[in-house]
Amino acid sequence: MARVLVVDDEADYPQLLSIILGKEGFDVQTAATGAEAMRVVEHFVPDVLIVDWMLEASDDGMDVAKTIESLNPNLRTILITGYPSPSLEARIERLANVEFLAKPFTPADLVAMVRRAAGSA
Repeated sequence: MARVLVVDDEADYPQLLSIILGKEGFDVQTAATGAEAMRVVEHFVPDVLIVDWMLEASDDGMDVAKTIESLNPNLRTILITGYPSPSLEARIERLANVEFLAKPFTPADLVAMVRRAAGSA
């Protein structure tokens, strides 16, 4: 099954997504910051990255994705945010290998998007 890295700085949110995806058979690791994500990918190179657009310490989720993509050019990214905007969605539509999911979302929506992304990886 696909390897998934979840990066989000909301308390307990990465663990919740990990539980949901783990029940579906995905191999999941989590991180709360961009720096922590980089430590994780030293030993776990994901097929799918789920990353919050705005992380603490001014980390930009897209910057985190670009860095991890350098380790896996086939990386598929799902950018999540509680602050969707038409300009952000338009920016994402122009990027290859990136999809957008607005918070709050259902577990079914998350699983479907990860399955779709993993099938493209």
